[in-house]
Amino acid sequence: MLLANLHLNNFRNYKDLTVKIPEKGMLLTGPNGSGKTNLLEAVFMLCTARSQRGATRNELIEFSSDYSYVEGDFSCSGLQPELTVSIGFTREQKVRMKKNGTPVSSFSQWLGHGMAVSFGPEDLALVQGVPKDRRNFLDIFLSQIDTSYLSSLMSYRKNLAQRNNLLARHIGDAQLDVYEEAMAVHGASVFFRRREICNEMAPVFASFYNEIGGTGERASLDYRPSVKCESGSREEWETLFLRSLKNAKTKDMLSGHSSVGPHRDDIALLVNSKDARSFASQGQCTTAALSLRLASVFVGEQYKRDQMIFLFDDAVSYLDAARTSRVFPLWKTVDSFW
Repeated sequence: MLLANLHLNNFRNYKDLTVKIPEKGMLLTGPNGSGKTNLLEAVFMLCTARSQRGATRNELIEFSSDYSYVEGDFSCSGLQPELTVSIGFTREQKVRMKKNGTPVSSFSQWLGHGMAVSFGPEDLALVQGVPKDRRNFLDIFLSQIDTSYLSSLMSYRKNLAQRNNLLARHIGDAQLDVYEEAMAVHGASVFFRRREICNEMAPVFASFYNEIGGTGERASLDYRPSVKCESGSREEWETLFLRSLKNAKTKDMLSGHSSVGPHRDDIALLVNSKDARSFASQGQCTTAALSLRLASVFVGEQYKRDQMIFLFDDAVSYLDAARTSRVFPLWKTVDSFW
């Protein structure tokens, strides 16, 4: 699905804007502060219900307004729009989502109409940031290509919060057992899909890094779950995770939070077999982050048999001239980009 039209109302610096989008994508130019990144942010919001910059919904609402609204028409190959999608939200945290004018009550039902991946200066956090940054990358990407993953993730987080609440209050085993069993079921699905998608992205990531780096550097991607599972079956993940929760219960009761689970996972990004976070240059880190985003576009399009929108935001400032010259020819691998 291609995004054919975009309409914004009270979004960031746009009071009212309608844009018709060419099938081959767009190149936005203008002075700093004119709203280029805000426009990309609106597209990402329309596809994921989130800001790629981590902004809250209140921060997205135009200063003088109490609400914001984003609407887009999606089509196949630039033909007549087939699906109109919208999301609106207020400063009182009310959110309304629609598809073809029909209200949608849950994010898992609303997602999937358009897939977007963004890359900008803030994406250095994918390499240099904390594990949560890399988990968020996986969660947003997987939620777009597999709505069942989002359901599992939300259920896991709900039961995790309940277990943490009981741990903090030092409430005993009987009640903990209920939430731990639910965590094991939903957490196993999260573990399983994360490892599966990381295994698919790893060789693509390495290939993109080699093509951009062009210096014989080797890069690799490795999923680092907090629970080790050799066989890899969903059932084995569930068994091992539940056992890990039971074994950690005494320690978790003392700390008041759960020490094991998908919320403690990470992705290792290595350059020449060394942790890029600790040893790579800014240029190498940018190359790794961009390669990770490109790998997600490639794998996502293969998985969904559909095009992804790639939002590229002034993101080569840390690359030297040689690496920059090798980035832009890679758009042949991306069908729709900004």
